[in-house]
Amino acid sequence: MKIRNDFTLFYRVVPSGKRVVYYYAYDENGRRLHGRSTGETTMTAARVKCNRLFKAGDLVPKKDYVPTFAEYAKGWWDWDVCEYLRKRRKRHALTRGYADVSKKYLENVILPYFGKMKMDEITSGDVERFLDYMTGEKKYKHATANRYYGTLQTMLNEAVCRGVIAKNPAEHINKLRVGKKAIRIVTGLEFKKLFIGDWQRVWGDCPIGYTANKLAAVTGMRIGEVLGLKGCYVFDEHIYVCKQYDNYGYRDTKTKDTKNIPLPALMIEELKELKKINGEGFVFSSNGGVKPVAKVTLMRYLKSALQKIGVSKDEIKERQLCFHGWRHFFNTELLKGGLTIPQAQAITGHKSERMTELYNHFDPCEFLKAREIQDELLRPSNETREEAVNADPDLKVLPFNASA
Repeated sequence: MKIRNDFTLFYRVVPSGKRVVYYYAYDENGRRLHGRSTGETTMTAARVKCNRLFKAGDLVPKKDYVPTFAEYAKGWWDWDVCEYLRKRRKRHALTRGYADVSKKYLENVILPYFGKMKMDEITSGDVERFLDYMTGEKKYKHATANRYYGTLQTMLNEAVCRGVIAKNPAEHINKLRVGKKAIRIVTGLEFKKLFIGDWQRVWGDCPIGYTANKLAAVTGMRIGEVLGLKGCYVFDEHIYVCKQYDNYGYRDTKTKDTKNIPLPALMIEELKELKKINGEGFVFSSNGGVKPVAKVTLMRYLKSALQKIGVSKDEIKERQLCFHGWRHFFNTELLKGGLTIPQAQAITGHKSERMTELYNHFDPCEFLKAREIQDELLRPSNETREEAVNADPDLKVLPFNASA
């Protein structure tokens, strides 16, 4: 059995023409590292120096040490520790939720898979096998696997920036193909049956679920923005959306923007009825405005109401009907009603390169068309009412009363 030395000495002629002794060292896997100079001109002196370096643990310079993925990943995605997050926050608005989700991806799957590998030994083949593992053994859908892969990509790109590795092994590996499934939103007739009739029969005796869903349907507000609405931001003709309420508490909206949203008089009246109960605090609250109800509560109300008007549990699941679907519903109604894309974005808060500063300052006249669309949605016209009643003979139009 051949015994390998701790180092190998050899001569190299430097640019000055002088012959200097260099040495090769080896990492813990027996892989030879690049040659380094001893500064000595004789083998004997070089061997003595290398032995001294070896005993001191300095034969392999620390800067040449390549960490394992687990060592490199230490502290990653920790909001208060992660160097990458600190760097990104100087340039972009990041949310705590983004960091927490990425940390979950790392700890649950990525770290167990790559943890023991040396950073410079991870190959493109390893990354491909990781994607196969995600969709095979883990049985994740392509969209889910792509999210985990995105987190890995970010970490590998940063490793290149820090000089830990020379090249990202995943650089030329594309994300998995994801088939787009069409989202079937609530129909116009279903909307009328949900909101333009005996709301107590459909939604129960508590007006919170009814009003919150109705507000989202005629504004496209995100669920966090609905829950974050306070009584002090409900005005005579519009509401002011500046915060959201989610798992991280009462904080800025997802896009960090604020906006004024016009509302029909009927919708304002219903919000003010709840404001009488919860004051200037959270509108959709069951404890006097101190704290809003949970997200799951609003979603539970919606699913129950859909079933009351004849949409089965299986159909709700198949059509992916959820609270967020109101954004799709209202955006569709705005575009059908003739609003331009920038105008619709000003109401719903969607972002794109075409978004302008046109609606930064609220002018009710600018939103006249949007209010007309909202009024039309909420109007129990003879034609739509007759269609709804034909489908549901028990349908009645009753006034809203928050105290009921």
